[in-house]
This record gives sequence, structure tokens and C-alpha cells, in this order.
Amino acid sequence: MKRIVLIGNQICSDFCPVLTALLSEKAELWAPAKSVETSVDLLVGAREWVLKRQPEVAVFASGLLDTRKICFGENERLVPLTAYARNVRCILKIALEHSTAAPVWLTIPPVDVRRVQSEDEFGYDNETISLYNEEAKAVARMLGVKIIDLYGIVKAAARLDSNRPDGIRFDERGSDFIAGAIASRLGELCEKV
Repeated sequence: MKRIVLIGNQICSDFCPVLTALLSEKAELWAPAKSVETSVDLLVGAREWVLKRQPEVAVFASGLLDTRKICFGENERLVPLTAYARNVRCILKIALEHSTAAPVWLTIPPVDVRRVQSEDEFGYDNETISLYNEEAKAVARMLGVKIIDLYGIVKAAARLDSNRPDGIRFDERGSDFIAGAIASRLGELCEKV
């Protein structure tokens, strides 16, 4: 039985129970109890979560909060794009150079911009998310790391109707669909590692 560590905000809270069930014959899944909000949090926790556990597969999913505008009327993001790319590179290098895990980068899913305009959820847009995803994918490709393109999966399935009212997190139907797509790719990877 393979061991998979799943590190990220949505993947841990929304997808992990479904992924656990879907992969129960192939893998044992673990996710940190601590919430991972940004690539900075992921970078800080990578040593503890991956190096100490030494899983066969380490799935990293971070970035949505990184792309958030700091305040109304400004275009500055919580984590600037260059810092995000550096964080992704460092996270993946920790896994590649100091563990036996096969790292996997999960891209940021799109948001439903019609629903993220409230004062509580401002500052997300798919153009910025796409830029951050392209940077992360370029880093992952350069390092030879597998990518699960969650952005592409969601866009191809036209699942914007499955977003929760906040426009960011998916409802149960959307989460189940996404977990199935992720489980399929992780199942294939488990057979190879």
C-alpha cells in the first residue's frame, strides 16, 4: 500500500475524505490538520509533513490565497508572482532532494468571479490565477515534477455551476467530481512508484 501526503487547503478539507475512499485499495492518505493557506505556509510545513513521513507520493496544492489582492483598488497580491514561483521551486526541491517522495503539483482551480465580488471575498480573478498556474507549471516541468491541472479539469467540465455561494470552494457534487479526477491520476501514479 502506497502512502500519499496531501498538502493544501481545499484538497485537505474538501477532497481528502472522497480521495481516501476512492484510493483505499491503492494508498493510505494523510493530510495535515493545520490549514495550509498560502505557498508560504506550504513551504514552512513541507519539511515536517513530507520529510518526516517519507511518503511515496507528496501532493502539493496551494496558491489561491497567494493570488488575492491585498486591498480594494490595488493590484498587489498577497504573495507576489515572483515570490510564489520561488516558493513552488523550494517546496518541490525539498521533496525531490530530501525525500523519496514523487512530488505532484496541483494547479489552482478557477473561481466564479460573479460570486467573489463581496467585501468578504474580493480580489480573485482567473487571469491572475492563470498566471500563477503557468509559473508553477513551468517550475514543475523544469524540475520534472508531475502536474495535475485542476484549473483545466474544472474548466473542461464547465463546473462553475458547482461552486459554493462564495465562488471559491466547491459544493459536494463539484468536490466529488474533482476528487474523482484527482484520484484517477494519483491511482496511475501509485502504480508507477
